[in-house]
Amino acid sequence: MGTSKRVGASTDRREEEQRRREEAEELAKASKPQTLQKYLASCHSLSLAIQVVTDRTLTTQGDTTNPTGRIFPRRIIPWDDFATRQGEIWDQLSNSGTFASRPVFPSPHQLDYVMSLISPISSETGLRNFQRDTVENAVQKLVDEAYGDTQLRSDIGLQGTLTFEGHMNLGQIDEALSEPMEQMSIE
Repeated sequence: MGTSKRVGASTDRREEEQRRREEAEELAKASKPQTLQKYLASCHSLSLAIQVVTDRTLTTQGDTTNPTGRIFPRRIIPWDDFATRQGEIWDQLSNSGTFASRPVFPSPHQLDYVMSLISPISSETGLRNFQRDTVENAVQKLVDEAYGDTQLRSDIGLQGTLTFEGHMNLGQIDEALSEPMEQMSIE
């Protein structure tokens, strides 16, 4: 009877060690950079995490953002072959052996962290944060990596890098700030 307990305890220890090894391997795998296809799938799940607060009592109260001084298009021109051109570029990115197969994109663990920070959108600022965290950062990383591959950069016609900036025209700060300041009272 003592022998069977020792054998059982030994088996339990081996199983526990095996379980710990597997957990460590999974953690290591989740911490490794991803290839293009895995990264795109992960980014897609980030964009699907959008939640908009629809209860007006829980959303931003007060005046609507003053659009004074903001840059906006005066005219929108259709880009008739956009879908075709976009498909061609995705094909080139996906079929570029070295680019598509190199694990250089953020790890699943890093994207899980980004996912954990996503809050339901209840204001313009919340929407900006969501856009930056789930779209702009992902696109920036993708373009930076493509730009670093000389052949791919040439193939897709990438002529420069990409920089996302704030959505406000900060060139006219005094004018934009003067209106809200006039409405303030000091008591």
